Amino acid sequence: MYPTGSQVLNLIHIVIGDRTRIPEVVNKKLSETEEHTAKNDAMTMVVALSYSSKLEIATATKQIAQEVKEGKLNINDITEETINERLWTNFMPDPELLIRTGGEVRISNYLLWQIAYSELYFCDTYWPDFMEEDLYKAIHSYQSRQRRFGKTEAQVEAEEKM
Repeated sequence: MYPTGSQVLNLIHIVIGDRTRIPEVVNKKLSETEEHTAKNDAMTMVVALSYSSKLEIATATKQIAQEVKEGKLNINDITEETINERLWTNFMPDPELLIRTGGEVRISNYLLWQIAYSELYFCDTYWPDFMEEDLYKAIHSYQSRQRRFGKTEAQVEAEEKM
């Protein structure tokens, strides 16, 4: 479950969030780490610091509005992809499974746009205690679900018959 050995050395580190709220000395170290690990290829570790999904969406919206104002973007050309491209997470696919630990049964302003079609798994285990067995339980739960991506069960079953 956790990266080991050469995987740790091969991690790509990416930080998402409002970095203007992070002290400059910390930002400098974060940038150095991102730059130093940019060519690694074993895994990508995304760290959310000073992250708020509502702020992420508002920031993307302001960027789009500015582009429309400057004539770089036509308002009729704004699509879901236009928004996706301006989110802090534009480099990664939307999560298929979101695991919420600690007994909380809420999303907590985390990846609100990106988890539109994610399967959600809630457990009482706190994050520091979340172990391989807990991950297996979450994956088993995920595997038992029908992925519909906004369709009804009947629509999915009709497509499977085709």
